[in-house]
Amino acid sequence: MKRLGVILTIFIMVALLGESCKKKPKPTSPESYNKKEMLTNVVTNYIIPAYDDYQSKVESLHLLLLDFVNLPTEVKLNTCRGQWKEVALAWQNIAMFEFGPASNISFKAQTNIYPTDTALIQNSISLGTYDLQLPSNFKAKGIQAIDYLLFLPNKTDVEIVNYYLNNTNAKDYLTSVSQELKTNALNIYSEWSTSYQTTFINNSESNASGSSVSNLLNALSLHYETYTRKGKVGIPLGVFNGISQQALPHLVEATYSDFSKELLIQQMKALKKVIKGTHFSSQINGDGFDDYLDHVKAQYNGENLSMQIISKIDAIIAEVENLNGTLKEEIINNQSQLKNGLYTLMQQLVPLIKVEMTSALGVQITYQDTDGD
Repeated sequence: MKRLGVILTIFIMVALLGESCKKKPKPTSPESYNKKEMLTNVVTNYIIPAYDDYQSKVESLHLLLLDFVNLPTEVKLNTCRGQWKEVALAWQNIAMFEFGPASNISFKAQTNIYPTDTALIQNSISLGTYDLQLPSNFKAKGIQAIDYLLFLPNKTDVEIVNYYLNNTNAKDYLTSVSQELKTNALNIYSEWSTSYQTTFINNSESNASGSSVSNLLNALSLHYETYTRKGKVGIPLGVFNGISQQALPHLVEATYSDFSKELLIQQMKALKKVIKGTHFSSQINGDGFDDYLDHVKAQYNGENLSMQIISKIDAIIAEVENLNGTLKEEIINNQSQLKNGLYTLMQQLVPLIKVEMTSALGVQITYQDTDGD
């Protein structure tokens, strides 16, 4: 009888163990996922269309600026401003892809450094000679330089029009900056739409450093952590301003047009699309990082990690959309509320992407956090 009891006990333990294994299946290996299919979707349905959209809008802005400097008027000025905003929004959709063709020319540094160096801009205009290819001049060109040149502070629209009517050097500088944007945008789009897309998609054998999955995920994480959370919000909010934590609202992106809130929203929407594998010009969802995370059964606090990431992005977008004033105004008037609300949400997303997501997919972080954008 004792022997029978032992056998029954062992049988019950084995059965319970079997049930336990069914309830808690082992995670699937990241290497078993069809990464090539995911990369193909992200490239063909998001990255290339987004670059195409950006370069097309830059081309339109350049033509409008040429028309404006040919005969400046208030109507033309406001038309250029409207198209500049379209370009600034389109940039948010591609700013995170700083690898491959973009890294080869320091695309981000050439396109969207802020705050722009207004003293350097005015000095270049005064002298009438400059080399925008020099790294020392990167902070005096790009999207943010045009923000300054179209929304000159402390000037009325009439005064801005007269400024360009009477200043040939200012006209030349504005169009030179615009031409630089156009040239760089077209070059990056051309590389992606021809040879580089094949190189990128085929580099999918593993997730080791240098692979496409690693490059893409590191680029997303870096851009969000450093250029979105820190650059767009943390620095102007004063979070990184030493012990004083004094707000620096003038350091927001697009400070002269006061368009920073809209750009932040667009950046978060773009990040969400790339993670979900959503097509650029529609809401169709293809294979994305969310599917990859679900494939490896990545969990966080008892829920799918993919859901946690998307929910946090949605919460950030909602928080920004609910701000009453511009981002600059909110920093000035409601600094503590912004820190406890928006910035806290943005900070919470960092480890979900940088630690949890990379760990689940076997990707090593290869960058160090730095200032700027």
